[in-house]
Amino acid sequence: MKDSIKTLSTDTPFFETTDDTILNGRISLKQPKNGYRVAIDPIILAAFVQPKDNQSILDVGCGVGTISFILKSQNPSLKITAIDIDEKMCELCRYNSIKNGLNIDIQNIAIETMRNNESFDHIVTNPPFFPTKSHRISDKKLLANFETIELEKWISCCLKLLKNKGTFSMIHTSSRLDEILFAVRNKLGNIIITPIFAKPNDKAIRIVVQGIKGSHSEVKINPAFIIHSSEEKFSKQMQHILKGKVI
Repeated sequence: MKDSIKTLSTDTPFFETTDDTILNGRISLKQPKNGYRVAIDPIILAAFVQPKDNQSILDVGCGVGTISFILKSQNPSLKITAIDIDEKMCELCRYNSIKNGLNIDIQNIAIETMRNNESFDHIVTNPPFFPTKSHRISDKKLLANFETIELEKWISCCLKLLKNKGTFSMIHTSSRLDEILFAVRNKLGNIIITPIFAKPNDKAIRIVVQGIKGSHSEVKINPAFIIHSSEEKFSKQMQHILKGKVI
C-alpha cells in the first residue's frame, strides 16, 4: 500500500498538492494546491443520494473523488465507478482511494466516450459550471471549472447510462436550472429540485436536481437548504451533512 501511494507524480507546478480532510477527519483528500479544490458542493450532493445496498453508482466528473468516497464510506457494499477527463485528477483520486482504503473503479475517460453497454442504478454529477462559449481552455486546471461539452449533452450522456427507474442527481448553479430541466424533459420523472442558499433571505446560489428515469410523476420543489445560519456559523442542516449524515 505504501509503495502504491508513493507512485503519485508531482512533477509539474500545477500539481503541487495539499492534504486535507472532510467529515470530521473521516476522509482524507490529497488535492491540487491551486486550481480546482474541493468545495462544499460535492459534500452537499452526496448527502442527497440514498442508494440501497449493492447498488451501482457512476460519479461523472469525479475530481479527486469526494462524492464517491463519502458514499463508499457510508456503504461499503456499493459498486462505484468514478470518471474524469483530467488525468491528474484521476491520479489523485486513485491515491485517495488507496489512502482511505475505499475501493472504487476510477477511469480517465470523458462521459461522451463511455460505452452504453453498462448501466447504473445511480448517476451523480457535479459538473463544470461555466460554458466554454467565451472562454479558451488553455490550462488543465480549468477543466474542472469550464465545460468541455455543452450541459445538455453532458446530461444526455449521463442518462443513457442510467438504468430504467434509476436515479440521477446533480448539483449546479441556480442560473442554469432552465437548461437542466430542458435537458431532462421526457427522460426523468419524479423530479425534485432543492434550492441551496448561502444564508437565509439570500438568492439561491446552487440547486440540487434529482429525478427517476422512466417515471412520469410531477415535479416537486423542496424547502430551501441553508448553508449558513449566520455570517460565521453553519446551519444545523449543514452541520448534519458535515458529520457525514444524509438529508
